[in-house]
This record gives sequence, structure tokens and C-alpha cells, in this order.
Amino acid sequence: MKDTFSLSLRSVIITLLVMALTVASLTGCGKKVIVTPQASPSKGAEQQLSEQALAAYNSGDYTAASSLYDRILQKQNLTRAQKRSAWRYYALSTIKSGRATLGLQALDKWESNQPGVIDSTEWQDMWMMAVKQLPAHKSLAILESTYAKTSNPWGLRANAALLLAGVEWRKGNTGAALTSLEDLYAKAPSKKYKAALERSLFAELNAIDAQLLATISGFLTPENEITYPYSLVLLEKARRAAGDEQNWPSAWAAIERLRSLGKLADPTIIDAVLAPLKKEFGEPTHGIALTLPLTGPYGSIGWKIVRGAGIAHWQLTNNGYNFALKVINTESATWEQELAALPKGFTIVGGPLRKDVFRKIYDKDLTEKHAFFTFLSSLPAGTEGEDAWRFFSSPKDQIQTLLNFAQFNLGINNFAALYPDENYGKHMSQLFVERASQQTEYPVLTASYTPNQPQGWSKDVKKLLVQSDQENQELHAADGSFTNASSQEQYKDLPYKPAFQAVFLPDSWKNMESIIPHFFFHQEDRAVFLGPTLWEQGLSAGRKLESRYFKLAIFPGIWNPFTPTNASKQLVQAMDDAGLGKPDAWVGLGYDFIRLAAGMGSMPADWDDDTVNEELASAQSMDWSIAPISWDADGLASENLFLFRPSRNGFVPINPESFANRLNAVRVRHDERIQMMKDEADTDKAKELGLTIEEYRMQRNEAANDVHTTETAEAENSGLFSFETTPATSQ
Repeated sequence: MKDTFSLSLRSVIITLLVMALTVASLTGCGKKVIVTPQASPSKGAEQQLSEQALAAYNSGDYTAASSLYDRILQKQNLTRAQKRSAWRYYALSTIKSGRATLGLQALDKWESNQPGVIDSTEWQDMWMMAVKQLPAHKSLAILESTYAKTSNPWGLRANAALLLAGVEWRKGNTGAALTSLEDLYAKAPSKKYKAALERSLFAELNAIDAQLLATISGFLTPENEITYPYSLVLLEKARRAAGDEQNWPSAWAAIERLRSLGKLADPTIIDAVLAPLKKEFGEPTHGIALTLPLTGPYGSIGWKIVRGAGIAHWQLTNNGYNFALKVINTESATWEQELAALPKGFTIVGGPLRKDVFRKIYDKDLTEKHAFFTFLSSLPAGTEGEDAWRFFSSPKDQIQTLLNFAQFNLGINNFAALYPDENYGKHMSQLFVERASQQTEYPVLTASYTPNQPQGWSKDVKKLLVQSDQENQELHAADGSFTNASSQEQYKDLPYKPAFQAVFLPDSWKNMESIIPHFFFHQEDRAVFLGPTLWEQGLSAGRKLESRYFKLAIFPGIWNPFTPTNASKQLVQAMDDAGLGKPDAWVGLGYDFIRLAAGMGSMPADWDDDTVNEELASAQSMDWSIAPISWDADGLASENLFLFRPSRNGFVPINPESFANRLNAVRVRHDERIQMMKDEADTDKAKELGLTIEEYRMQRNEAANDVHTTETAEAENSGLFSFETTPATSQ
């Protein structure tokens, strides 16, 4: 084909020459106007050519149409309307016949002859079609320049960005491409443009292969999967999975979650996917439900639980289980109606996460219809094991784990509790005192401090040590092992001798970094420091730690990333395969809940609390990813938590034997330091008296024996000690 633009230029030159001759003839006297054949063509032939071109285009013969419209554009007497039409069809037919470079040039001509057409959907769609036909290196340059040119219409720039993202993720820059789309969507000037972006991206995702979709799906997270562009990725992933009837329940769960929780500007995209699938497979009536906050301040936690639950659901349905998973957002305005409408086949419900939500569920008698496994640390008195079950650790679980380790692994029976004077600290301290006193049959010494006054914490620690030291002296006095006053005066600079060997500190780790060093300042380096699960939050921040103060500190946790079980290995692998990072306690909680609920089987319609407790007796023996939870015959839960200790860069799991050896070594060093301090004091005193250290110690011991004899006699005479085998009848 001849070069269109060369022919057009030649035609223009000829026309100008003709016009010049015409003007010259008009200035002569009586001369006739010379008219060339091109200046007055046959209107019938021109009309016939236009009809032939349009017919070729409408029949799909775009190559012929392109050639015919090229001939039309060589005509010199076209009206403005005819030029616009000819350039339009020439651009469309050229692009549709696969000549992208020529088509893009034609689009520019169309736009120059019809200003504003660049804003139309048709023009932009053709531009996208042309760019897609180009080799990657050529399209990349055009896309980047088109997006960078801010004078271009927003819709065109958006389409350029969308295509640019496609080029990028095919090159392996998937994360950057998705982030660009996310930013573009946020800048969309209206809901109309957001909807257009959604439709365009979904069309692009429909066309990519399974391997690329899997790669892109790896960037889905609990936080982003209901927002653009990730929601469209999840929708396409679920749409393809739903083609297999076995995967329909889980695919339905994902699509339903998007429908009820998604934030698309054009929700009809979801309905268009879901409607034919529901028509083919029906809506699941048997499954497991989750009632969680997916928005608001606790939304991130809720989504982590959903993520773990979703992985378990996919694994189980791929292994022959057939059940749906429905998620109800307890932060939505309609959550109560959704829960009330839940089919009876959804017997087991996980959640809620908040006590006020459970109260509403309980007040509406929904616990009679469904068996709720709450993610709460406690339930109202008299409800656990009857009206609902606990699927979460309690403060008592934390304390019991700490006490068992201290008593049975370290041989410690004497405890103290130093707590912040606020509700959480008081409650945890009270629970600790009750349980420790009952388990060891020894009293627990308690003291408090003001949370927001760190300048007084050193005195509070010293007060606890002094008080415990005094109680220790009284205890030795009571059993006859006196320490005389002169000896105490001689060694007044020695460390205190507290009665306790471990102290419970129910406060945040941030405060512990200040409080625990105060024990060392007051020369108490032997105490084992027991903390709540709350410590993990502060230790997970990744800050460097002055670990020498915290080598004897321990705290419990639900999730152990260091020594995984078989179940947690599978969860970690699934998260890694999906590119979702590493799981945590909340992800593991959702993962194990679905596995436990599925293991309990399909309970009968007339189930009761005894039925649930019987099913739990066997289902709880599964391999857990989190610390295992067990239920007794009455449905009361307890969790045997993992134990950790702070380390330089966070925390590590406890090795019981190594920890016990470390404690014994610290005690030995402490005793050696005390003996060294005594030797120095004795040497100084002997020198002062002009005696050898052996002579001084002999005199001191003789004096101490005399005092001991006198004090014992006085005590016996005063009735402090009684050797009566039966109580006296009178005094």
C-alpha cells in the first residue's frame, strides 16, 4: 500500500497549485476558470466508495475497509464531517486489522480533526487495543509517556497505567504494579472512573494464564483483599476455582465475602460472577461461620483470623471435606440480621471477638441455635460449656503455665507480685495470688506501684525487697534460726534476703525495661521474673534489648514460630506459597478453629451442650498450630501455653533444662559475691581490732552463741515457744 501520508501531502500540493491558478484566472479579463477533474469529481463515485468502505468495515473485513478509507482520505473536497468520519473508521479498521503503529497515528489524526474525541470510550478503547499489539519495549515507552503527560484526559492516563501494570507484572514486578494501581484508584476523580478501572482490570485478569494469576494472588493479604485492585484478583481467583464443583463452597465463601464486605464502585461485577454459579451449584446450607470485626479498630485482627480460617478451609475442601465458610462482619449495621438468618446447617460459629457483641448474641438467644466458640478470654459465669465455649487462652491459663514451670521445673514455691495500681494489674495480681497460694500452700507477698510515675519505681521495688527481707527474718526467727542484731549491723551493706524466689509482674514490656533493672540496682539478681502474654507485643517491636537484666524473665505465648508443630509447618508453608508472609497467633487461631470445627463433624439438628462436649472430647486431640486447647467433660477450656524469654533481638523459646542451669549458676555467683563481701567486712573489722581474721571470727561466734542462748531463754520464758502436745486449758 502507498504511504498514506505521502499521498495526502501530494494531494494538498496539487490542490494549492490549482487554487493558485484559479485565483490568477479570476484576475484576468474575460479569462475562464480552469477546473481540474479532481476538483469536481463524480458524486456518484464518491458515494459508492464510502458505501463500499462502510460495508467492508461492518462485515469485519478490516483490511479492505482500511484500504478504502485510505482512498477516501486522499480526496480533496471532503467536508469536516466527512473527514472526521473517514479518520475514525480508518483508525478503527487499521487497528482491528493489526497494524498498531499506523493505527496510533490515525488516532492522532482523528483527534486533531475532532477535538475532544480523545475523552470518548471508543477512542480510548482503540488506543488500548493498538498498544496491546505492540512489542513490549515499544508499548512500555508509549504507556509511560502517556501516563506521565498530565494534560492527557484522566481516563486515558488510567488506561495507560492499567496496561503498564500488566507489562510490569509480566516482567516480574508484580508488587510495584499492584501498588501503582492502588495509587491510581485512590486518585480517581469520581466513582464513575473507579468503576471503569474495576471493569478494565477484571477484563485483564480474565485473560491472564493460571500461573500469572497465582503469582498476583500471592500479594493478597487480610487487610487488602476487599479493596482495589486486590479485590478483583480475589474475585478472579474464586471465579476460576468455582468451575470445580468440589471447590464451590470455598469459592462461594470468597465471593460472598466480597459481595458483603467489598468496597467496589461497581458491585455488579461481583453479582455477574456469583449469579450464574449459584444457579448452577446452588447456595451452600451446611458450613461454619465466623463472627468477627472486619472494619474498625479491631478489623486487622479479624482479617488475620479470616486468613487462617480461609487457608484451613481450602486445605480441607481439597481433601474431601465439603462445607462452606461464611464470615459476618460484626461492625456492619446488619450483622445481627445476617446472624439470625444463618441456616441451621451452620451449627458451629467462631467468635465473637468482643464481649459486648457476645452479650447481644446471648440476649437474643442465638446461642440456642448455634454453638458459639468465642475468641474471648472469659465468658459470663455459668455460660461456659453450656451456652458457649471458649476458644482462647484465659488469664488463668497464663498464670497456670507460669506457676507450673516455676514450681515443677525450677523448684520455686515462694512468690511475690508487684503490679501497677490499675484495673488490669490488680485483676491479674489477684488471680496470681489465689492460684499460687492454693498450689504451693505458701503466702504470696504483694506490692503495687503507680503506673505513670516511673520516678518512684525504684523505691517501690526496694520497699518490696525490704518487706520480704523482714518477713524472711521473722520466718527464720519463728523456726529458731536466729540472726543476731550485731551480725546484721556488721553486714548492713549486704543485699536483701527476700523470701520470694520469683516475682509476677503483670504490666507491659515497656514498663518492664525500667522496673526489672531496679531489682539489680538493689542487688537482687536471683529473682525469676514472670510476665503475662502482654510482654510479647513489646518484644516483637524488634528493638535492641539490654538482655543482661532479663536472662531470668519468662512469659507465656499462644504462637511458637521457633519450634513449629506439623500443623504450623503446613500453615507456614501455605502462607509462604501464597506470598502472604509469616503467620502469627491470630492467623493460627483461625486456622485451628476451622480444623477443630470440621473435625467435630456434622452435628444433629437437635444438638445440645452434651453433644458438643462429647464431640470435643475426640476432636481436641488434633495436631495444633497454636498452643493446644483442651476441654474437660463439662466443656471448660484450658490452654497449655508456650514459654519464652526475652533475647537481644526479641524473644526465644524456653529450654527448661538450660533455664534451670542458668538460675542455679546465678544463685551460686550471688552466694560467692555475698561471701566475698563478708570476707572483706571481716578483714576490715579484724584489722580495726588488731586481730587476725580467724581470732575475730572466733570471738564473734562466741558472742553470737551467748546472745542466741539468752534470746532463746527469754523467748521460752515469754511463751513464744511451746512444746506442749496439747493446748493449755488456761493461761
